[in-house]
Amino acid sequence: MATNEHSTVTRRRRVKLCQASSDAAKPLAPITHIAFGSGGAGEDGEPLDPLETQEALAEEIARYPVGTVAYPVDATARYSVTIPADALVGQTISEAALIDSDGDVAAVKNMYPKRKDPGVAFTFEFDDEF
Repeated sequence: MATNEHSTVTRRRRVKLCQASSDAAKPLAPITHIAFGSGGAGEDGEPLDPLETQEALAEEIARYPVGTVAYPVDATARYSVTIPADALVGQTISEAALIDSDGDVAAVKNMYPKRKDPGVAFTFEFDDEF
């Protein structure tokens, strides 16, 4: 689990992974949602680097249950969620986070701002690489 450009696995998730791998009494909470926000880019529109200590998105605007999970390679879980055509119209999305069943932020990805048009569904994929 490396930190990639404009994304990171949070410290909280790394602690949970460590505990789950060494103590059967502390199972790892599965990823259940992807949260979206508008605070992932600077005034110049460039994505900001998230911090591993983040416990929330800078400006969360919505949260959706994970639709599907795929495994494109054996050490990557690809989470997918679709924002419905009638949701978040006019909002600008520039950050996303994987959220586990405990409600903790597991990973954060900041990106170039994307404005949500009316009548257009957005499908996002978020890879959790190990």
